[in-house]
Amino acid sequence: FLFARRGRRALLSLHPLAFLASPSSAAPPLAHMGCCADLFRCSSLSLLLISALFYTLLGAGIVTLGVLALTLPWAKIIVPDWYAGVTIGVGALILFVALFGYLAFCRKKNKCSISIYMLFCLLLCCTTVASTVVLFRYSDALHLAKESKFVNVTDWQREASESLKEGVEEIWEECGASVYNSDSVTYTDEFQVDADTPPYELRCTNSDFDDVAESINDQCLEAAFNDENFDEDNTDFLECYTSSSWWAPEARSSTLGKLNTPKGVFCACYEEFADFVDAYFFVGKWVSFGFAVFFGLTFLGCCYLCCCSKPAAPARTSQQEYAQQPYAQHGQQPPPQQKGATILRP
Repeated sequence: FLFARRGRRALLSLHPLAFLASPSSAAPPLAHMGCCADLFRCSSLSLLLISALFYTLLGAGIVTLGVLALTLPWAKIIVPDWYAGVTIGVGALILFVALFGYLAFCRKKNKCSISIYMLFCLLLCCTTVASTVVLFRYSDALHLAKESKFVNVTDWQREASESLKEGVEEIWEECGASVYNSDSVTYTDEFQVDADTPPYELRCTNSDFDDVAESINDQCLEAAFNDENFDEDNTDFLECYTSSSWWAPEARSSTLGKLNTPKGVFCACYEEFADFVDAYFFVGKWVSFGFAVFFGLTFLGCCYLCCCSKPAAPARTSQQEYAQQPYAQHGQQPPPQQKGATILRP
């Protein structure tokens, strides 16, 4: 009987269409599915490890910036102590979350670590998407405000302009700034100078801001109100300075008197100020967009590891391989084996 069964299988295997009925014909699709699953799993684990390393560097960098803000003299002037403390706390939180990323990578069966890390990636993804939208809007608004010479700005243009206003006023106050004319005379409330003799020069009493003053002088202030473009420069300057839609001007009669105010220096150099800030917006918005994509892919990878990925099958023993050899030769599946049963080769 056994001889007849084996002889019948041998005859069927000689038929030209026998491979269509063979169970081994289904092996290639399953093999391809296994390769795709391995690829997805490897990609997800790679994103998990890279993101954990990134969070480690990011957290350490934020903590370092917070410590520097508390120790450097010029940074303590600009950055409040509470803001530096919050920065250190945020950096420590990111380092703590990075620890869950390492645990999820090393203990792939631990769903708790992967779930916590996945939620944090989702939070960061939503945050970076929102920040990307805001940065793009601010960049466009700042560009439109510059084209209008910061006159009659509204809505998003007003928000972007007021951020510039706060920065200029803070630098002016901490610098102890004064603008002098070509005769080295400045404007004071007690001694009001009406003689406008360009070029003008910005000077700081605080030596920590000498580089800032030098940059403003080189970029725009020394070239402002020159003989060749005096009428155009003076018209644009007055139009910006007298506009009160977002920044009220101070009553000064002379150009030197107007330049000895934060808004006067800003209106003389509004193009340079706007281009300087817009350069950071340009880098920041695209970096934020890249982070949003990265955090989104990491979140999807964590979802795959947590919900779809299956652990790798344990390796077969030599005894199991030996028992399955005869069945593999005839395209059959071996019968299930019970624990403790003796494996007999058919």
